[in-house]
Parts: sequence; structure tokens; C-alpha cells
Amino acid sequence: MAGPAESMQVDVKSDGPDAENGAAEPSQRRSGRRKHRPSILRVVLGHRGRPVTLFLGLGLIIGCEILLAIDVTRREAAVLKSQAEVALLPTPDSALQSLARRVAIDMTPLCWVGYLLVADGLLAGFRRRSASQPGSPLRTRPRRFAFAFVTSVGVWLFFDWVNFSFIHAWTYHGLPTNLPHEYVAKFIAFGAISPAIFLTAELYQQLGLRRVRLPALRIGQAWRVGAFVAGLGLLVFPFVVQRPIGCLTLWVSLIFVLDPVNAWAGAPSLLRDWQAGRWGRTVALMAGGATCGILWEFWNYWAIAKWTYDLPFLGPLESYRAFEMPLPGFVGFLPFALECWVAFQAFVVGARALGLRFVEPLPDHDAVV
Repeated sequence: MAGPAESMQVDVKSDGPDAENGAAEPSQRRSGRRKHRPSILRVVLGHRGRPVTLFLGLGLIIGCEILLAIDVTRREAAVLKSQAEVALLPTPDSALQSLARRVAIDMTPLCWVGYLLVADGLLAGFRRRSASQPGSPLRTRPRRFAFAFVTSVGVWLFFDWVNFSFIHAWTYHGLPTNLPHEYVAKFIAFGAISPAIFLTAELYQQLGLRRVRLPALRIGQAWRVGAFVAGLGLLVFPFVVQRPIGCLTLWVSLIFVLDPVNAWAGAPSLLRDWQAGRWGRTVALMAGGATCGILWEFWNYWAIAKWTYDLPFLGPLESYRAFEMPLPGFVGFLPFALECWVAFQAFVVGARALGLRFVEPLPDHDAVV
């Protein structure tokens, strides 16, 4: 595995600061005549680190919110709870209402694309204000970001498989009737899950959480083995009970199973952070999970293609909800964020074990993605 110094040298030559800041090619510097023509990617990301994506993302989110409001008004502010209610929706009677209906169906993937753009723009803005800030991983480590997006789809498909085959804790309603449309929407929505958490955690890191240091924990080999074995038990629990209560362990099991493996492989891991007294990345990830969790539920609530929960094990607490989520359920977003990060590190370890080293290494021990 290449070390941090080596990875920074590679980034400078290819995908790093020179590309981001728009440095001229040697032949152009010599001639002084040919004007550099920026690529489409550089135009979207912002020339010389300008956070153009911040405004593109905000525009997309605000536009979607306006069109969603038009559709909600058309259906008389109905919050959809089932597929039967979706089937009774009034038909749009104008081009604007048809567009609003399409946005209401694709609200989740559209808003999360906007959010990724906003997060990238904010991180680029930090970099523009201070050269000491690491900037946006989308620009400095694009292959790692893309790998996080693709593997995020696999992680959520695993959770969906456990849910729909065994525990039945959540249900989807109002999905696109066109199969290719449904698959594309799911790919974007599922793929944005981990990157959104990671970029949000990077934002919290740059706001100061990377400096969080606490006493180091003494974690020996026996503790790691014990965590791994306990994780296997937590992972098996949903398959055994086959009820919604299985999600209590589903959202923490992969941390115990995969993080010791990552530590044994010498990859970034929570255990190694805690052994070194570095707690900033852990806290930032949980804060990112909480932030994204609130936004997931907010953008989901009024949408047509959405999810609802069935968590009877909460008893009377199930009726106290913020949007569709019972209030105690928001706690689950904290370990879920750690789980997504640990799973992604395991994917990177697996790829390198297969000889695939296209993913850039992390630049330091505090970076998230």
C-alpha cells in the first residue's frame, strides 16, 4: 500500500492540485499564445477551485422543492402512506404539473445529487479560503469518491435484501413503473448514501472535529477477536428473529465484523483510530450520519416514491415520529454512518487484495474519503 507522501506526489502529477487549480500545460506556458480550454468536468467543479457546484446544487435542491410543492398542492397536501394511496393520485393536467409529478417521484435521487454538489462546493470553498484545508475529495481523490459511490449501492442492496427477505422493517411505495427508470433512480439514490455521509463528515472535520483527541484505548488482539465474534452474532440475529426488531443489530453488526478485519489488514479503521487517541473521524462520521438522516427523512416525507417504517417493537414510542421515522430511530443513523465507512474500507482492502490499486490512498489519518 502506498504511503501518504507517495500518494500526494501521484495526485499532484495527475488528479491533484495542478488539475484542480487549472495549471497550464508546459507547451502553453512556453508559447504564451494558446488559451487553456477547460474540460466539462472542470467547468462543473469550478475553475481554480471556485465552488460552482455549491450554487448548482442549491439551485437543483431549491428547484426540486418548488416543483414538489406544486405537486403536493395538486394532491391537496396528501402525505402518501401506501401504494393504494399512490394509485388514487389525481392526474396532472398541465405541463408544469407533469414536471412536478416527475420530480415528486424522483425527489430522493435528485436532491441527493444536489446535496453532493453542495458539499463539494463547500469543501472547495474551505480550500479556496485556506491552503491548509484538504479540499473536496471529489476533486482531489475522484477515483476513491467514485468507488465509494458504486460500493454504496452494494451496501444498501445488502440491507434491502435482509429487510425484504427477513425482517420487513421498511417498505417502498410509489416507485417508478418503468423498470429502467426505477433502476437508474435506485442506483443514484443508493449510490449517494455513503458519499453523502462521508462528505458531510469531511465538512465537520474541517470545522474542527479533526482536532478531537481523547485518551487512547488499549485494544489487544483478544479484544479484536472478541469484537469479530460478537459482530457475527449481531449479524446473524436478524436472520434468526425474522422480525423488525432485527434492525437493532443490523445497523451495528458490520462495524464489529469488518473493522477488526480492516485493522488486521493495516487499512484505516476505527479501532486503530481509538488506539491512537484519534476520535475526530468517529465523531465526524456520526455527526454526518445524523445530518444526512434528518435530510433523508425530510426529502422522503412529501415525495411519491418513498419509504415507510413498521417498527412495532418500539411500542408506544412508534407513534412519536419526525416525518416517517419514529423518534428513537434517528439514533440508528449514528452507527449506520460508521458501518458505511467501515464497509467501504473493507471494499478497498478487498480490491487491493485482488491487485486493483486504482483507488487513491487517504492523505492522512484524519481524512474520511
